[in-house]
This record gives sequence, C-alpha cells and structure tokens, in this order.
Amino acid sequence: MARFLKRNWMWMVLLATVAVAGPLLARTGGEGARQRSLDTLTEVMDLVQKQSPEPPTPRQLTHATIQGMLHTLDPHSNYMDESEFRLMREEQKGSFFGIGAIIQQHDQGIAIISPMKGGPAERLGVRSGDIIKDIDGTSTEGMTSNGALQKLRGEKGTLVELAIQRAGITELLKFSIARAEVPTNSVYYSFMLNPTTGLILIKDFGETTAEEFDRAVASLKKQGMKRLLLDLRGNGGGVLDAAIGICRQLLGPDQLIVSQKGRDGREENQTRTNKGSQLDPFPLVILINRGSASASEIVTGAVQDHDRGLVVGQTSWGKGLVQSVLTINRSRGLALTTARYYTPSGRSIQRDYTHGLDDYYNPEDEKDTKPLGPPFKTDLGRTVYGGGGINPDYALPTVRLNEFMVNLRFRHQSLFRYAVQEKERHGVQPGQHADEAIMARFRAWTKEQKLEIADKDWDANLAAMQEQLSIEMQNVAFGVEAGFKVLCEKDPVILKALEVLPEAETLLQKKLLLQRAPAATVATAR
Repeated sequence: MARFLKRNWMWMVLLATVAVAGPLLARTGGEGARQRSLDTLTEVMDLVQKQSPEPPTPRQLTHATIQGMLHTLDPHSNYMDESEFRLMREEQKGSFFGIGAIIQQHDQGIAIISPMKGGPAERLGVRSGDIIKDIDGTSTEGMTSNGALQKLRGEKGTLVELAIQRAGITELLKFSIARAEVPTNSVYYSFMLNPTTGLILIKDFGETTAEEFDRAVASLKKQGMKRLLLDLRGNGGGVLDAAIGICRQLLGPDQLIVSQKGRDGREENQTRTNKGSQLDPFPLVILINRGSASASEIVTGAVQDHDRGLVVGQTSWGKGLVQSVLTINRSRGLALTTARYYTPSGRSIQRDYTHGLDDYYNPEDEKDTKPLGPPFKTDLGRTVYGGGGINPDYALPTVRLNEFMVNLRFRHQSLFRYAVQEKERHGVQPGQHADEAIMARFRAWTKEQKLEIADKDWDANLAAMQEQLSIEMQNVAFGVEAGFKVLCEKDPVILKALEVLPEAETLLQKKLLLQRAPAATVATAR
C-alpha cells in the first residue's frame, strides 16, 4: 500500500481522511460522529473524481479507501476483491481448475518451467521451456506471472487457447487445453536426502496440509526415514488449523500448541495436543528464514518451546496476529485481525509495525541480530526470546546471488534458455551436473546470443554458473523437485541441519526422559 501511495498522490487524501475518521468514531461512538465522517469521506471522493486529471473508477476508490482504513489497524488486516478472494480460497482448499503448469514471467512471454505430471498441459504435449506467446488471443508480452495465472485458471472443462513458441520450431504451436482440477499441494517436496534422513518442504498451510504431511511422513518411513528436516523457508503461513494439525503430529500428549488472546487481551483460548497422543520419536530440525511467517512460526515456536527439535536458518518474519476471514456478498473477503497468538512459553513474536508499513514490509537490516524481546524458557530450560520473530538455534547468514548471477539467471534468463537447448540437443540425465563440456557449449551459446561475458567474470562465477545451470537442467528435464535436489547438495542451511541432527536427537531423548520423570524430578531436570 505504501508503494501504491507514492505512485498515486490522490489516494493520500482518502487514506488520511479514513485514518482520522477511525479514531474519531472510537472516541465518540455516536451516530453524529459516524455520519460526519462518512460525509467527509463522500465529499473527498467526489472532489477526487471531479478534479483529478485521471478520475479513478468508483471501484478503485472503494478498494483503496477500505484498504487504507484497515491498514490504520495493523499491517495484516486486508480487503480482498473477487479475484483475490477466489485465489485465496483456491489456495486454502488445495485445488483449482487450470492447465497444470508451473510458469514464470519471461522477457519473451510466459515461460513453462515445468508441466505438472498428469496435468492437462503435459497430456497435450506442452514442454518445459515452451514460451506462451498469447492466451485466448491476448499477447503475453509484458504480462506478469499473476496476470497469466488469472487467465489460465477458470471453470472446469472450459477451453483456454494458447499460442506457444518452441525452441527449434519457427511457427507458433497452437494448443486448445480443457481446464481440469489441479492440486495445489502444500507439501511441495518430500524425499530422502540420504538413507536415513527425509526432507519435507511445506510451501503454505491450507485445508489439506496436515493430511498431506501425515502421508509424507508415512511414505518416508517406508523408505527408511529415521530423522527429518522440515523446510518452512518462504512459507508465509495460511490456515491456523493446518498448523495445529502439524503440531499434533509432532508433539507429545497434552502439550500446549498455541494460545490466542482477543484484541482487548482478556479473553484467552488455548489449543493443546490430545491427551492420548504419542510422540513419534524421530529427531527433527526445522528450517526457517525471513519469509517464514504466521502458521510457520506457530509450528516452529511450538517445536522450539517444547524442545521437540532444533531450528536452523534466519530469524522468521514475526507475525503474531490472527486474522478471521469474513465473507462479503459471497464473492469478496475481509481478513480482519481479531487476536494475538502466543507460543507455548508465552512468547509474542509479532514484529513492531508502529514505524509505518514501508519499514515493516521492507526492513533495512535482514541480518540476524541479538534478540531484543523479553526472555522465556523452554521445557528443558533453554532461553528463547519474544518479539521480532522466531530466532533460530543456529543462525546462518542469508546467501544471495551476486548482481552478475542475478542478471544471468533472472533478467536475461540465460541459464533457463540454455538448459532448454541442452536438453533438446544433447539430452539430460537424472542428477546430471553441468560439466566442463556443457559449460564450454554454454559459453559458446552466450557469444551467439551476444551476451558478452568478460573472462574475469566467467572465472569468478564459474562455480555458481555450474550449480545454477545444473539446477535448471534438472528443472526442464525432470521437474522442479529434481532441480531442488541438486540445490540441496550445497545448500548451507540444509548442510548445517544435517550437522546438528545428532544434537536434535540428544534433545529429544532428554525430552522423553522428562516426560517419563515423576513430578519431583522435573525441577532437577530443569
């Protein structure tokens, strides 16, 4: 919203009016004050429509006004129009109707990163590396991924017409694809890292997440899993009940998962595991970063506070507010903050948002610093801190690609484009990495494409290019999970998690001992 205000000065008048109107209503509580505020708002809207050089539509005015009002409360109360509300419900329910493909904005159109196995696009022959040039007659030039997503999704059985550019073929290929149900599984990856260690990546929390997680754990156990890494990096949260469902599978009997207090701080609601449940005794490490928020933090906080496992990565986002989604006219929604939540030790991990939304959404310092919040104790007496997110037990710096690699991979999308050519001309084997021969062909290709890479830049970034090209080759040949497996081989967070698994096992054994100990022994154990 703050960035939106910078581009559209006229909204500032509206939002300022609403910001004044909200406290005014709270102070007076009278119908007269309410009516005066509404009159002022109506007058300002009328002036904007009459006097501004590019008059906004009533729909735009209404949407911006509601959002401005909500953002005077907190950063997470939010109004959703029809399309936003529909997308949210699709994500929560775990399925939608579309063509079944992972897409990405491309300078030449919309790129197919990977068709989903068994989906409508794959069945009709759409391939990784294809570029969608138009959708139902509309050019995709300059179209965002979200914009394309809106056009590709629709009612079950309806047709979407695609014109696709494929490497090595001059003419555009025409596809008429019937939209079908496409699962949006929360458990995005689930596989064995080594003979005894499994990894499960949950990308969000929807209505089916707990069931998906249960099935994934059972499947990995059949493959020999004795230890687990739970990857919640980049998981912005979702349905609260899904987080509770995960915790009930990870924690022991009758343990507090999360408590909620109403906006006045007086009413408290506690959620616990079942008294008859049994703790599944596999060592656990959770991976988090700045993108881990809300439901991810509830799961991580419960695991950390009960000493069920260790946490590795970067400090999480710090969202300790609970939104209730209220339906408006069946097609729109209002996500209104109705409570604060607290981890089992009593921590509120909500990050400060009193300095404005720009500071909240774009913090200048993303490094892990010393915790500033009040201290709390875990079940075994370890010290943890409230405020500003979940601090990992083992903090690692954020690893980012340098400017050269960002340009090569994302702006020019050279690695993806060449990976498509490598697959088409030479083939790609499962788990294959970019060796010297492939890198030599890649460099020749960059010269053909007039992407001049200086010798010093080539030498300085050779290892990074090999790694990223290996990932892209697996992506286009075998799907994004294959590419992620290559990434895992050198991921510093995953390597650290594997290193501390023995410590996680020791912590688990202490916890099991504590649970079995009589009450008189508990104080000594602490």
